[in-house]
Amino acid sequence: MSTTIEKKPRTNHLELARRILEHTQETGVVPGDPVSEQALARTFQVSRTLVRGALKVLHEENLLSHEAGKGYRLVAPPAGQPFNSALPQAAEEELATSVLRDRMAGRLGDSISISELMRRYGIGRPAAQKALAQLSESQAIERGPGQSWLFRPSLNSLAALDESLKFRLILEPEALLSPHFNADPQRLTLLRAGMETLLATPVEDFDLQQFRELDISFHELIGQSCGNRFVSDALLQHQSLRRLPNLLPSVSVHRLHEALREHLHIIAQIERGQMEIAADLMRLHLRLSAAQRPQTANRGIPHRHPFGRG
Repeated sequence: MSTTIEKKPRTNHLELARRILEHTQETGVVPGDPVSEQALARTFQVSRTLVRGALKVLHEENLLSHEAGKGYRLVAPPAGQPFNSALPQAAEEELATSVLRDRMAGRLGDSISISELMRRYGIGRPAAQKALAQLSESQAIERGPGQSWLFRPSLNSLAALDESLKFRLILEPEALLSPHFNADPQRLTLLRAGMETLLATPVEDFDLQQFRELDISFHELIGQSCGNRFVSDALLQHQSLRRLPNLLPSVSVHRLHEALREHLHIIAQIERGQMEIAADLMRLHLRLSAAQRPQTANRGIPHRHPFGRG
């Protein structure tokens, strides 16, 4: 086993850490407020030992402060960055990312197996099983015949990106028009702060990863807030595809600035309760994204990874 894997945080600690961050946002906890180990164990119905491990991860990532005898307190993420994007990957998440990058670059076929993962990445069976579980959970793969796993459709071509935008153009404006649409004001405020901060950075310092996180988090919020479980499930499942590594096209920072402003205009209308206008702005936003997509995809995916040969 690679020492890189052994040094990674445990998956159950990372998963609970993410849930804790989401819980603080949903319940209105702000930077400086205390975070109770006992209350979290009761909320999530888990042991205090597991909570302690998750809090340690958050403390190591500077998302919590700790003072002996006084416990933990929430710390604001840097520069309006979304909380969850500051967390590291678990070992199997990093391996799953390597697998998907190899798949997108044509270095893997349409299926994969545990034995192939073990050979290709120089790992043991438990690590391979965890990576497959991670890929399955993110809906990147599904069970195939025998011991094989089949890769599901992904955003790995311009045609797929075009289909993705058309799918979203059908559902996202309708989600905004749902009579039960109800977005969390605090989450809207956090997203707006992050977008405004990113817009204010010089072009040469523009953080593409931060844009990606803000963009997907914004569209996830639309799906989560619509109040229709079937529309919500469809949109969230599709956004999970957007979180997977893909052949990201080369998009100008100018266009990304425009996209952030479009997001901010939609948020403003949602906050005003002007849902018809918000839906119209969403249609325009998605159509502009489709019209200004590049004609070639960026295939600059590295051939080497931390788990063995590329």
